[in-house]
Amino acid sequence: MNLLLRPLDNPSDPVWSVIIMTFIVVVMAVYSIIYILRIDKRESHGIHDTPKQEELLQLPSDGDQSCS
Repeated sequence: MNLLLRPLDNPSDPVWSVIIMTFIVVVMAVYSIIYILRIDKRESHGIHDTPKQEELLQLPSDGDQSCS
């Protein structure tokens, strides 16, 4: 237990857990930005096919006659 909670020998030494965590967060942020930009590029160039718009089928109208 003393190994995990021991104080720093020299207070000016870097805290490696914070440095490693910061590096991991920066890598994740860069990956997220690249992923978003790739999706945007794919959608703007039309590679991602969107479904074609379906036409609405309507019954022919008989004027203003009401259904009874």
